Amino acid sequence: MIRTFQLLLVLLGATLSLASRAASTDGSERFGDYLIHANALPTMALGADMARKYSIQRSEGRGMLNVSVEKVSADGSTSAVAASITGVAINLTGHRSPIEIREIPGEYVSYVGLFEISAPDTYTFSLSVKPAGSDRAYDVRFNHGFD
Repeated sequence: MIRTFQLLLVLLGATLSLASRAASTDGSERFGDYLIHANALPTMALGADMARKYSIQRSEGRGMLNVSVEKVSADGSTSAVAASITGVAINLTGHRSPIEIREIPGEYVSYVGLFEISAPDTYTFSLSVKPAGSDRAYDVRFNHGFD
C-alpha cells in the first residue's frame, strides 16, 4: 500500500509540475466502501527509468492514465484491491480513444492505460471500475488538459 501511494505521489507530482501548462481535475472519488484514485499525464512527464521499469513508451503523442482502488474499512484504514477497469478518452471534438488498461506488476495493485493525445487538447476520461468482490461497477469521469 505504501508503494501505491509512492507511485501515486510521483505521478501526481509530475502532473502538478505540469499544472502551469495543463488544466486538470484529476483526483479521488469515494463510492461507498471504495476509494478510486485516477489521474492522467503525458508519458514524457515520466522519468526514463520509471517508464522503462513499467514498459511505458514515452512519446509526445501519448498520454498515460493511472488508476488505483482501495477498500475503506470501518476504522477508516484502506487496503488496495484488484479491479476490472475499462475506459475511454474523449477529446473536445468528440474523438473517442479506447484505453487498454493493465495492472502494474508488483507488491501493490495499480493500473495504467496508454492513449494517443494530440496537444493542445482537453480530454474527458470515462472509466468503469468494478472492484474485486463488488457486485457493481462505478463510473468515474474527469477532465485533463494537455498542452
